[in-house]
Amino acid sequence: MREVGRAGRTGWIAALLCAMAACNVNGGQGSHGDGGGSTGATGSGGTGAAVGPTDGPPIVIDGGVVRPGSVHMIVPAYWDPDQQWQKIIADAPTVGMIIFNPDNGPGTATKAAYTAAIAQAQAANIIVLGYVSTQYGQRAEADIDADVNGYYQYYSPSGIYFAEGPTADTCDTLQAEYQRLTALAHSHDSSAYLAIGTRFCPTFITFSDLMVEFAETYSTYQDYTTPSWMPSGSPERFCHFVSEVPDNEASHVLSMAVGFGAGWVFTTDGVLPNPWGALPSYYDQEVAAIRALP
Repeated sequence: MREVGRAGRTGWIAALLCAMAACNVNGGQGSHGDGGGSTGATGSGGTGAAVGPTDGPPIVIDGGVVRPGSVHMIVPAYWDPDQQWQKIIADAPTVGMIIFNPDNGPGTATKAAYTAAIAQAQAANIIVLGYVSTQYGQRAEADIDADVNGYYQYYSPSGIYFAEGPTADTCDTLQAEYQRLTALAHSHDSSAYLAIGTRFCPTFITFSDLMVEFAETYSTYQDYTTPSWMPSGSPERFCHFVSEVPDNEASHVLSMAVGFGAGWVFTTDGVLPNPWGALPSYYDQEVAAIRALP
């Protein structure tokens, strides 16, 4: 599972670049941090609410023809490891990726609970990424570097999620910085898996493994359209997070995500300020629906 998203990168980059058109500029560029229509992803420093049996309607995904094994759940687990983490890990390989966020970044010291949970998840072949806010390219690069270095000092992540990436008018000016950031992660681990939160910068997929194209609310998602440059047949390279989704709309939202070509998906009924602070009430149904795909 560690290599999902890296395989075949070089084979289609040239085709991607040849096919690129002007980037779509409607909202929903993947963001998990504060500001800019984002969804308050400050690390909880506590534990999420307990998850018990759920009574919501079954979730059924109808996203068109799906390549077998191409869709997995990615869970932004922005709370300290607890029973919910154990539940997530037990659902591998349907759950293929977890993003962790101890203190809106790595914090200032190792937390033993994270060390143990990360090791358990990786033993189950789950990719585990450390959350790093980049504030749409406006955060000081030295502070971003400190977060990346902190994750590798305190933990052993599978890679880094650079959240809140560039907007439509800053792709070119910020590309060199994001290339330096990915190089920094690779200096710690040459096989580091790297995700960037943006839907506006097609060339960024040439030096990252995953683009989180959407990480906002259900109401915003209704107006989402796929970027004109997005290649078909590469779902492992694209991710959609959707929050504030009621249980009776979860089937529709997940079907939209898969239909849009995202191979990493997650929907929750969690709400602001931190919709990613606990598992959705319909988590079991969501896992079952993804597991039922080819």
